[in-house]
Amino acid sequence: MTQAAHDDYELPEGYEHCPKLAPVEEAPSALDRVKAVVRILNEPGGCPWDGKQTNESLLKPLLEETYEYIDAVETGDRDNMREELGDTLLQSVFQAQVCSHDPADPFDIDEVCNRLVDKLITRHPHVFASSGNNADGEQAPQSAEETLALWERMKQKEKHRTSVLEGISHAQGALPRAAKIISRVAKSPEHERLEQAFEPDTAHNHQYADAIIAIIRDAHRNGVDIETDLRCRLRGIEQTIETIEKDNNHD
Repeated sequence: MTQAAHDDYELPEGYEHCPKLAPVEEAPSALDRVKAVVRILNEPGGCPWDGKQTNESLLKPLLEETYEYIDAVETGDRDNMREELGDTLLQSVFQAQVCSHDPADPFDIDEVCNRLVDKLITRHPHVFASSGNNADGEQAPQSAEETLALWERMKQKEKHRTSVLEGISHAQGALPRAAKIISRVAKSPEHERLEQAFEPDTAHNHQYADAIIAIIRDAHRNGVDIETDLRCRLRGIEQTIETIEKDNNHD
């Protein structure tokens, strides 16, 4: 097997002499290898399917791979976590590769990474500031809760948001969307006034929706992620159903 520079990666057996894989073999890091092989597959002379993909066509696999990784984590499947985390990385790199060909506003994964690094630094002034206070003169947070509140303040400052609703995707399901709205409202300095919006809608028949919202708010107050809790409960229900079905088949 051929060994790549700077680490112990080796090309799969039987592919050591493929000339198309030279950029992969010469890549200085694991992430650079991923970038190289995705670029080869997406560009002319690569894979016909990969070459036809768009940012829109890749949304479904992005969502599916994310849920598969969640399943692996919540079931404690470490081997599957390795695979599914790789698949979610592929989706990010693939999306950026497609973006690099946009004629109006191209960008690549390196720009994405640099923006991410900048964000992580500016959202953690308590870690990277030269003194005990952050850039705004606030006291450095002493707990995870205070740190999260600082993150939200820095985000709002950077994005110049005027509403707690800005940035909440309407493409996500109603349950996680409701949980996000409730979380944002709870963190707002004006949460007491904003929480009036959660009062039951007496003008329309939304009793089930209002009941669900009340449950999500109660879970949030008690530090419970409602979607995680529901997924875990459903997994238990599914296991029970499978057991019952197996018992019935044996009768």
